[in-house]
Amino acid sequence: MSTAQQIASFRKVSAGVLASAHLAAQDDRPVVLKKDVSLALKRVAPALGIDGTAYHVLDILLGLVQGDDFKAGRRPVVAISNQRLADYTRKTTRTVTRCLKKLVEAGILAYRDSPTGRRFVYRGRAGEAEQAYGLDFTPACFNLEAFKQQADAFQRRLKAEQEAKRTITRLSRAIADMAEADPASFHDFFTSAQSVVKRDQVTLAERAEMLRSLYEEALALHEANSDKSNDKMSCAGDIDVSPLSITTQTDSLRSNDERTCSNEQDTNLSADNGFAVEMALEREPCGARTELQPPKPQAARPAGGKLPETNLDGVSIGLIRAACTQVQSEIGLSFSDWSRLCQAADHLRILIGLSPAGYQNAVERQGKFLAAACLVVVAEKALRDPEIASPGGYFRAMIDRAGEGKLHLHKSLHGLVS
Repeated sequence: MSTAQQIASFRKVSAGVLASAHLAAQDDRPVVLKKDVSLALKRVAPALGIDGTAYHVLDILLGLVQGDDFKAGRRPVVAISNQRLADYTRKTTRTVTRCLKKLVEAGILAYRDSPTGRRFVYRGRAGEAEQAYGLDFTPACFNLEAFKQQADAFQRRLKAEQEAKRTITRLSRAIADMAEADPASFHDFFTSAQSVVKRDQVTLAERAEMLRSLYEEALALHEANSDKSNDKMSCAGDIDVSPLSITTQTDSLRSNDERTCSNEQDTNLSADNGFAVEMALEREPCGARTELQPPKPQAARPAGGKLPETNLDGVSIGLIRAACTQVQSEIGLSFSDWSRLCQAADHLRILIGLSPAGYQNAVERQGKFLAAACLVVVAEKALRDPEIASPGGYFRAMIDRAGEGKLHLHKSLHGLVS
């Protein structure tokens, strides 16, 4: 069938639409597995700019296409109307039309229109499609290897940006500590670090390299000052040494009250200090506590529900690490503690096609630890079962169940381990 016969006359064609139609018209379609196509498309979706409703539509189509239709001699076509997709996604048909065109121009789908414009599939006795008109996944089969390479490149870029952010936070914090300890010597370094952090016209990697050079200069000056101080120190046995004073319990308590941990420091940061805000991105909790269980926030009990920490009963970071192995392999991170899991939330959110507003709403309702735990469970299940229709909806349902006190997250995790 020619390209002109596959695209209805009422459609506005573009270069991407024509390219997908050309691939769909080829007879030598690569034989692939549905699970390989599903996994590759979900991994490459963020790199292609497919998110929100477009990702939801793609999820629905992947759930409807039959695995046997990817075999040789068959055609992976989904016959579903725009109105039905609009009902599933709770969007308008015009929104669905724009999303489908986006998927077509990305090289995932192709329009395979019937003469009347209707979408339908007539199957023979063996289940093969004798006539198939609708949305064709043939372009995705041709572009599968390219999509895998694009997804790998996107993941490498995300990891590089994340590492650059960590470097910026770590070095800027170190320079700020030096400036606080010795303002006279390190104030200029602090000012320079502020300007580097706020320099949006350069990349994160370039900012990290600038801060590394600045930190090395500051460290060299700090070591030089330390050597001078050591030369001036009196040796052991000198007189006029003040005796040690015994502090009372009241003094100790007062000292502890005055010592703030990272969260309190974040609260006291001035609003106009952009550098301080940057330093507060990855503050670690005070103390040497091992984060086997998340810290329990002081939150009000929801009406008719449970506290967020109650929903995490029986859930440890070790259990999450043992249950969600595919997610850790996919994003290249190990969930060694709860802070590392929370830092990976953006990766996991993109992986399941959840919007930033959707995740922020979950954090506000149930706290960042429970939201991150639900997010990683949904991502793991989506990777193991590509036919999950809507991972984002799955996540929102878990948050709703948590608010009703009906979430049993530890059971889901134990099920993933076994």
